[in-house]
Amino acid sequence: MTVWRLVLLILFVALQAMGQQNSPQELSAQRRIPASCPVTVPPAEPFTPPSQYHLDENGNSFWLGTAKLWTALPKSQVWATGPRPPGHEQDVQPLTAKTFWASVEFNYREEYPPKLKVTGRRLDGSAPPLLTMTPTNAFPGPAAAMLVGVYVPTPGCWEITGEYKGAKLSYVVWVTPPNHGNQ
Repeated sequence: MTVWRLVLLILFVALQAMGQQNSPQELSAQRRIPASCPVTVPPAEPFTPPSQYHLDENGNSFWLGTAKLWTALPKSQVWATGPRPPGHEQDVQPLTAKTFWASVEFNYREEYPPKLKVTGRRLDGSAPPLLTMTPTNAFPGPAAAMLVGVYVPTPGCWEITGEYKGAKLSYVVWVTPPNHGNQ
């Protein structure tokens, strides 16, 4: 009987550990994403940028890309839109998201503004184009990066693409209606 209890205890602990692999916020965000939206997930073989670049210690982000162009993404891949008053539909502010990009070829001392182009397209329907701010420099920690603020005009499944010096990187996010999600 003791062996049986031990087996049950091990099984219970294993099931608990499996259920705790995603935080409650991640699970809640993932439930809102329709199966038809192929949001970007952490790659099987993660990219590792140069040592001066670090992710948040909470483990809710991952690296995506190559040495030529990379970004850090939240594991939830859910962004929230903000409502726009009539007549301000083409305003970029307030932003939907700040997108940070990096490259071993980027030298903030010699290149301003960065020659980064960020575009986006809705995958699950028609929509006005993604609006972006002019790229600028950012210093998240000891390393330089490129920053582009974006405004996603409609909720839905969006592919965001960055292009820099011949390198191209895309990822997919789910954008929730106004006031119904967290970035």
